[in-house]
Amino acid sequence: MPVRTHACLTVVCDVCAEKYMPDDYAVHFCDLAEARDATRIDGWTVTADGKVFCGAEDTAHQAALDLLMPPEPVVQVQGQLGFDGSEEPR
Repeated sequence: MPVRTHACLTVVCDVCAEKYMPDDYAVHFCDLAEARDATRIDGWTVTADGKVFCGAEDTAHQAALDLLMPPEPVVQVQGQLGFDGSEEPR
């Protein structure tokens, strides 16, 4: 019986370092695609750049998710005045 070394992946939340353990055991994945699919099914957020967030709903996790959002759009109509009455730059 040969002994072989295999590389595997485990998933950990980037905010709180919680391990992905759906049935109280650490899951070892063969590749990134398998890890992404399994964690997304269980409600974890996986970003395109490889960040992973567990499903916790606290301020630290919400802040991390907010950082991923694009900035609010600013719509400026020509000649529009700002809230303070001054003309805002174009």
